[in-house]
Amino acid sequence: MSDVLIVAENLVKSYGDVKALRGVSFKVERGEIFGYLGPNAAGKTTTIKILLGFIRPNGGKAEIMGINTMNEGRFSRLRKYIGFVPEDFSFYKGMRGRDIINIVSKLRGEPPAKLNELLEMFPFDLERRVETYSKGMKQMLALIIAFMHDPELVILDEPTTGLDPIMRDKFLEFLEFEAKQGATVFFSSHVLSEVQRIADRVALIKDGKITVIEAVDTLTKKLGKKIKAVLTEKPDSSLFEIPGVSNVVIENNTVSIIVSGNITRVLEHLLRYGIVDLEVRDMTLEEVFMQSMRGE
Repeated sequence: MSDVLIVAENLVKSYGDVKALRGVSFKVERGEIFGYLGPNAAGKTTTIKILLGFIRPNGGKAEIMGINTMNEGRFSRLRKYIGFVPEDFSFYKGMRGRDIINIVSKLRGEPPAKLNELLEMFPFDLERRVETYSKGMKQMLALIIAFMHDPELVILDEPTTGLDPIMRDKFLEFLEFEAKQGATVFFSSHVLSEVQRIADRVALIKDGKITVIEAVDTLTKKLGKKIKAVLTEKPDSSLFEIPGVSNVVIENNTVSIIVSGNITRVLEHLLRYGIVDLEVRDMTLEEVFMQSMRGE
């Protein structure tokens, strides 16, 4: 059995004159939590739709479990292995949560083997009609449907939208547990702290092109340290015009900078002004993301 579950190879997609994807390539390994990040209109949802066979690319190919997602009969072969939550979805009014579960199970051709376990973990009233659910409850129902047949792969587009902080935390713990049990998770999210918490690797996409594919820990370390210092007096900005220093922000006696490489020289400069408080840390994924989007 291959260790690679998803293969995207040179995907190209245009909508008229708009080029949504410009040669996107990546691989996702079995048991991996893979974050797919980018600003609005970067090509994230288009990539997901191609992976699931909902739309055809203009060029390139996509495979899941070695099956070309555009081949005839793709859904009958793949749907029992995959769970999916789109960014935007709706349920038929007048139906109970349990009715939705039963319909999806019949369409999928797989029993909801994990339903009781999920309901114990995320207590949920399936007897209510879906139009009475809050936004968070509808999101939770969509997540339960995605996982209830114990899929090998789940593809999630903004999966925590509408969830309260406690439910969001429980769901992220659940994703980590599922990955340890062998499930593969591909997800797109605007909440970068969530991605940093659980993802093994991330791909950053901008204007239809992937700019970075890297392990999260490696990515946040390789671009340098974030230093924030409160000094006894306001420093001269020219002090930081040295190689490896960027993103210099000085507000009164507080300076914030990013340093790549050895930080000793920067600390020596700061000491001249008297350090009242000092914070030195790795960059967050959000800071890395913003740098990448700005092309820095």
